[in-house]
Amino acid sequence: MFYIKRVTTAFLWTSLLFFFPNFLPAADYISVVDKGKGASIATIKTIEAGRYHYVSVEELARALSFQVHSDSRKKQIELQLLDNTVRLTAFSPFIKINSRLVQIPISVLYRNGTFYIPLEFFIPLLSDLSLPVEYSREHREIYFGSRNENLVSVEIIDLDNGTLARIQGQTLFKRSNIFTSDSNDWFYIDFYGGKVDTSGTFDIVNKSNFIYNVIPIQLSEETCRLSFQYRGRIKERQVSIDEKQRQVIISLRTREKISDSLLDELEKERQKWEIDTIVIDPGHGGKDPGAIGRAGTYEKYIVFEIARELKKQLQRNLNAKVILTRDRDRFVPLRQRTKFANEMGGKLFVSIHADANRVRSVNGFTVYFMGPAKTEQAREVAQFENSVIRFEESQDPYASISDLSFILGANAQNAYNKESQDLAALIERELSLHCDMKSHGVRQAGFYVLHGASMPNVLIETGYISNYRDERKLQEKNYQKNIALAICNGILHFKRRYESL
Repeated sequence: MFYIKRVTTAFLWTSLLFFFPNFLPAADYISVVDKGKGASIATIKTIEAGRYHYVSVEELARALSFQVHSDSRKKQIELQLLDNTVRLTAFSPFIKINSRLVQIPISVLYRNGTFYIPLEFFIPLLSDLSLPVEYSREHREIYFGSRNENLVSVEIIDLDNGTLARIQGQTLFKRSNIFTSDSNDWFYIDFYGGKVDTSGTFDIVNKSNFIYNVIPIQLSEETCRLSFQYRGRIKERQVSIDEKQRQVIISLRTREKISDSLLDELEKERQKWEIDTIVIDPGHGGKDPGAIGRAGTYEKYIVFEIARELKKQLQRNLNAKVILTRDRDRFVPLRQRTKFANEMGGKLFVSIHADANRVRSVNGFTVYFMGPAKTEQAREVAQFENSVIRFEESQDPYASISDLSFILGANAQNAYNKESQDLAALIERELSLHCDMKSHGVRQAGFYVLHGASMPNVLIETGYISNYRDERKLQEKNYQKNIALAICNGILHFKRRYESL
């Protein structure tokens, strides 16, 4: 009876609009929201008849970028939705979708040449055609498009010795793009490259007594977080990937002793990211002066002072061994620098330089990681730094890495490429905060000195020694300390992030 009453009321409104064309219910508005951008892209006037929201078919088509054609003689309007044709007729509840006839409970309204359609019944028809469109009467919004979420659900269960969370993805996440941490009875899992819907469609199945609250958060365009509130204490945690099922599996040991083999695996994983040895590489040296400034400043001296100050800062703030590739003004072949870092068991390799450019007005710092140069300027910087092989007894060892295809291949095989990019970004951020100099951001280029490093590695151009202002700054002891402090802070942030895995 309730359904009949509502339909009858709607029919009454239809009659009023037909027989009294100047009579129109009070107008209101709804928004059309692009879910991918999370922003409103249009506003459409609505009328309410029989408690249903009607909108102009033409306005709706324009907002959703559908093609529309109306025939006033037949009092019909036709929408072209991808490969589908939808035809509506004035004062009729029958809608033709391709060759199929569908009936909705209420007729299409028509007034002064404008067709009006009830959203509550029309939008579900569009969804049935696999069009990404939804309607929320409560929020007065039409959602169009998709957020492209790649995290869709989590299932949490308690086991004999802890808790297991299976996180279902639409895509396969790399282990290096997943970061975990916990604080104040919250356990966090951050997914670099992750997207999660926070409006309620992320499916949470929680059968755990240990975890009692789960909150999905989209931290930024690049990173999302799942937050788990728990009671008790987490003794051990492990992250694994089920490639076949595209699942990320989180194991939290909260009770009893787990197997020795699993503990060994966890310890190996922890030791892998224990940054206990850092190798600092002051560029150039000895018979290789590097770039020479307008005032006659040698790059090799500037970067050596910054490297020594960085070593002091790291030893003061980190429980780690810090080693320089050269401890005095001497020449070290490029290939020997990363070889030395590997032999010393280095966990990070940071090469420090000062830039130069034929155009004296160019200034600022840049942080690089290994990869194919994407700009002419990056390519020129790499060519200059690589040109120091002329000081070496033989250039034969570099013949195979002078080809761009080899650099591309080495980059693809580099197990630490993502970590190197993260380290570069953290250092660039700190340099921007602590140094009064223009930032050229994070770039990639094919530096011989980074090739072969079995650890995350970056190269920092601390400024343009060819620029008068930068040269003066780089000569100042306090400024050298600021640069060293900024690089140290970047390494500290990187160490905290990766040792928490």
